[in-house]
Amino acid sequence: MTEEPEIDTVAHWLFLLTLAAKGALGVIQLVTAAALALGIADRLPAIAQRLFAAELSQDPDDFLAKWLMALAGQVPGTDLTFYKIYFAAHGLLHVGVVALLLLGHGAAYPAAIAVLAGFVVYQIFEWFHVGGSMLLVLTAIDLAVIALTLTEWKRRAG
Repeated sequence: MTEEPEIDTVAHWLFLLTLAAKGALGVIQLVTAAALALGIADRLPAIAQRLFAAELSQDPDDFLAKWLMALAGQVPGTDLTFYKIYFAAHGLLHVGVVALLLLGHGAAYPAAIAVLAGFVVYQIFEWFHVGGSMLLVLTAIDLAVIALTLTEWKRRAG
């Protein structure tokens, strides 16, 4: 077996793995949008308190429990309309693009690349204005997915 088909196989599996991750992210974003629409965000601190009270009573220094409690307390108390729309739109884009790619629609490849490139541009713009290493991590992941999508597109057109 030559090295090239082996590389193609690895790239294909990485492509499928990133699609699964992007699909899962899209589902999480849709669930988040639904939770916000149902008003669950207002109850997050109380829910977190109930979930982690026993753990924190046994180990008051539990890093994960304390971190999740702090995270639950950071939910903005303002109008969450922007977040509802953002998570719903972002989730639908992820799930839609992943579904089209898995179905093998030829137009899905350039569409996926365009959507991901849009995310990259937005994330870099936000990074320059807000900062935050997570935006750079997301951008690097999206750039890797773009490269894998290009490789898969070429492989399928082969």
